[in-house]
Amino acid sequence: MRRALPILALALLPLAAAAAEATLPIEVREGDTLWRLSNEVFAGPAAWREVARLNRLPDGNRIYPGQVLNVPQRLLRTDPVAARLVGVEGDVRVDGRPASAGTILGAGQALTTAGNASAVVELDDGSRVRVQPASEAGLAQSARVGARPDDDGFFAGTMRLVRGSLEVLAARLLRAKPLEVQSPTAVIGVRGTEYRVHHGDDLGTRTEVLEGLVRADPAGRPEAGVDVAMHYGAAVGGPAAAAVLRPLPPGPALGELPGTFERPVVRFAVPGEATALRVQVAHDERFERIVSDERLPAGAEVRIAGLPDGDWSLRVRRVDASGIEGLDSTHRFTLAARPEPPAPSAPRAGGQVGAGTVWFTWAESLEAQHYHLQVARDAAFTQLVFADPQIVGPRIAVHLPQAGNYHWRIASVRPPQGERRTQGPWSDPQALTVRAAPPAAGGGLSSDGRQLDLRWTGRPEDRQQVELARDEGFTQGVVRAELDAPNWTLPRPEQPGTYYFRYRSVEPDGFVTPFSGTLKLEIERDWRGLWLLGVPLLFVL
Repeated sequence: MRRALPILALALLPLAAAAAEATLPIEVREGDTLWRLSNEVFAGPAAWREVARLNRLPDGNRIYPGQVLNVPQRLLRTDPVAARLVGVEGDVRVDGRPASAGTILGAGQALTTAGNASAVVELDDGSRVRVQPASEAGLAQSARVGARPDDDGFFAGTMRLVRGSLEVLAARLLRAKPLEVQSPTAVIGVRGTEYRVHHGDDLGTRTEVLEGLVRADPAGRPEAGVDVAMHYGAAVGGPAAAAVLRPLPPGPALGELPGTFERPVVRFAVPGEATALRVQVAHDERFERIVSDERLPAGAEVRIAGLPDGDWSLRVRRVDASGIEGLDSTHRFTLAARPEPPAPSAPRAGGQVGAGTVWFTWAESLEAQHYHLQVARDAAFTQLVFADPQIVGPRIAVHLPQAGNYHWRIASVRPPQGERRTQGPWSDPQALTVRAAPPAAGGGLSSDGRQLDLRWTGRPEDRQQVELARDEGFTQGVVRAELDAPNWTLPRPEQPGTYYFRYRSVEPDGFVTPFSGTLKLEIERDWRGLWLLGVPLLFVL
């Protein structure tokens, strides 16, 4: 009896395996026999005997329309079917060759996406797999099981993920087996409809379930796996590690983001974030055409470069310490950055100029046909004092007679072409202070008539630049000097006539005030020398 027990146990093993083996329902049709099913549906002619035994058919030759036979998948015929790419954005390759929408993907072929590229694979059952940027994946299995000429049977599909991320949207159909994603460290089997799978260089695999139910098993250790429900994730650190369940982090708040960005580099911060973020930009709201994919450390500013003008979809999700990515927050925005505004040159931001004629200059833009300049009393540009939308060239003189605080901005305007806008965004507003001209100086000839004594109001810390000329335009016979005090004493001019004087101050920070008003001086002929010549004549007389 002791020897009989092991023999009995061994004999029962196939029966136990058969009892636990998954089966698929095959409905009997009019005219079906087990022999006919063996030729059309079963894996081979010999399969009918095992099917009859497993289904406890009293007579293997007699089956009835409507009867359901439970048949193990291994006993059903398997016909390979291909998948195809239905969406391609950027540099996507199949077995190293450039791919496009419509490219066929067969079992065993490798699919790779570049850093800012993405692809959508449609499986034969209608399921879609979104291959994220910087990923390498492939089709490990794609087959129809138990198909007939007029019936597709059951689908069996497995995706392979070598690195990167996949998003799976599984069709709601009965399959030969759960739709799986295999990575080097885990097998993710879907019983739901939408989930993600990631595998990185750390040999870890993560999955997040957005809808339905997923089974996450460490590779070769299904007993260490877990069922992952909606809004939960699982991390599998390696083949020897058990899967760890975690709730998905909620989506970050994006409600304060603007609807329009006007600079080529889209910049924004997500305030108060203490976790890392994954940030993606796509053409479409389903994120099947992703063009930018970034992972940022906690607190980092988001900077997205290289986008053309247009409408874009943004999604941001938190990433926890184990690499589990949370729920999406999405935001639709418009990029309207072109033609780019020219760089303002003068007056410099926060600078000061004198009242009167002010020259505004900027760097020329190769895209611009002309420029639009606005000068206003307020930073919101509701109190305009000057506006010209047709400026040709990189400079213009504007008359600003009133002292005070101003703001100015400039925009490029390009020629019309199709539906694109002609005027680009404004430059950043430049603050400007207009200073009133100092009052004219006072003074004239000294009491003895030998000197010019000129004085004006000035600050002791300022230097004074002075000019005395024979003409009102200060072009003839100009005498210039720089002084440390607001007064100037010089010898009486030898030539009689009209003279003109003005001054300006140079402040410690380098600001130079406008010239003062002009002081007009009348210098009469000096007759004192002639009286001295007449003294000897009196003695002669």
